[in-house]
Amino acid sequence: MKRAALSFLFSAVGCLLIYVFAAPIPARIFNVGNAAGLVLGAGFLLYGLLRTKLPEKLRKVLRIGFLAGVLLLAAEGFFMIRQAAVTPQKEEATLVILGCGIKGDTPSLMLRQRINTAAAYLKAHPDLKAVCSGGQGPGENLSEGACIRRELLAAGIEAERLYVEETSTSTSENLFYSMEIIRREGLCEDLIIVSHEFHLYRACHMAARMGIRSESVAAETPAWLFPTFFLRECFAILKEWVLPDPLERLPAQEGV
Repeated sequence: MKRAALSFLFSAVGCLLIYVFAAPIPARIFNVGNAAGLVLGAGFLLYGLLRTKLPEKLRKVLRIGFLAGVLLLAAEGFFMIRQAAVTPQKEEATLVILGCGIKGDTPSLMLRQRINTAAAYLKAHPDLKAVCSGGQGPGENLSEGACIRRELLAAGIEAERLYVEETSTSTSENLFYSMEIIRREGLCEDLIIVSHEFHLYRACHMAARMGIRSESVAAETPAWLFPTFFLRECFAILKEWVLPDPLERLPAQEGV
């Protein structure tokens, strides 16, 4: 009876994971987070269906692997939560809004949330200026930086407070090329990075490795998307720890 209950539990968890990570797909959101989550869900489902037929040694290996994975995700989640919970303390700083996807001319849901968060912060701190950062990717009719600026202007932010960075294709490039603009324009070199809560730890970690002082403001991820982007970010953080971007080995000021 106990074995049957455990098998049912694993299978139920597997079905739940498949549902959670498949939910963003109809909205055309599919990335390594979805893929890994679906594989994980399928693994739980199969383990629940087949566990009584598996050799004990294999089950032990799977349990150890699962525990190691949980500990890694918990550690990464801790760093994400700790960074997202920090409130900026700097009175003087430059906002850097990290780009995200655009569909044609329209900001994606995630980018819209970053823009709204940045607009609210800029309105609450009228002396701050901002760099709108992000290049132009496939399926985008303009750069992410230009899109962010356009939307901030529409939200009532003054044009003279906004600068555009349109070269970057990654988080490290967002920071690197934004710093070039900040130094060229004589803006404050302390940054307040605007992105989603799951992304801020990695962005600030990169900034620190580049010799950039930074704080952060978090945009809130919708609950139905958070598992996908959380898991995707866990892979990105692991890569950052093991194989950092070459730009991080160069202090940002050397790029000017």
